[in-house]
Amino acid sequence: MSMAESLVPYEPQPGQVALRWLGQGGWAMRSPDGVVWCIDPYLSSYSSRPDFQRLAPAPVEASAVQTDAVLCTHNHSDHVDPLSLPQIAQAAAAARFYAAAEGAQKMRDLGISAQRIQTVHVGDRSVPVRAVSAYSTDVTADVVYASHSGDAVGYVFHVGAAAPGAGRPLRVYVTGDTLYDPQLVTDATRGVDVLCICINGRMGNMNHEEAARLAGELDARVVIPMHFGVMPHNTIDPQLFLDALQAQGIHAQPRILQIGETALLGR
Repeated sequence: MSMAESLVPYEPQPGQVALRWLGQGGWAMRSPDGVVWCIDPYLSSYSSRPDFQRLAPAPVEASAVQTDAVLCTHNHSDHVDPLSLPQIAQAAAAARFYAAAEGAQKMRDLGISAQRIQTVHVGDRSVPVRAVSAYSTDVTADVVYASHSGDAVGYVFHVGAAAPGAGRPLRVYVTGDTLYDPQLVTDATRGVDVLCICINGRMGNMNHEEAARLAGELDARVVIPMHFGVMPHNTIDPQLFLDALQAQGIHAQPRILQIGETALLGR
């Protein structure tokens, strides 16, 4: 097993995606063709709070991450981690980095080469997710609106090449940090197969009841809550989210992951 495969240890088949929760808003994912990408990998204990201690350790060392791409949703330090990203850039020398303008500038300030950074914008569609040296990929991303700070974005990943007879790609929506906002519901986000959604209800994020409402409005098939269990001052019991789904009659299938756990999901 390669280091990239050990980061996301399951091997998805066509119509599937393997995803591993890294804690907070962070994910590592793997496609049927073996493309590995990370979203918002917060793997350090960096914080502006001098007494900060993680509630749970990071499931992997940043210096051990082998990935084809890293996509960040906004420039806060638990999303563009100033300690983890330079280590990942060194360990995964061919990885490409994606962010909106503020996050891209922070990446450059951290010493990541501008040639490895791709700036994205809300409304971008079918952005190839691939290593710097790669010519092909079976993963693309739609860059979607997020109601948070600055130029925050979310990503809808299309996983699996749409080869003849293969059916449509699997769609995975990672909201990033965001308040509830009707503008989150668009043609790009409706009907996703997997929704990874913040639920903590603090610091510019929707709460568990709003997250349940959004899952219903999107008609998501599987919903996975995130952004809890790492920061003592910014967490929530995910059972409240499960209760809200039931109370609102939302039919999305919930999946609660432990930090570091990998799931294999498909249509």
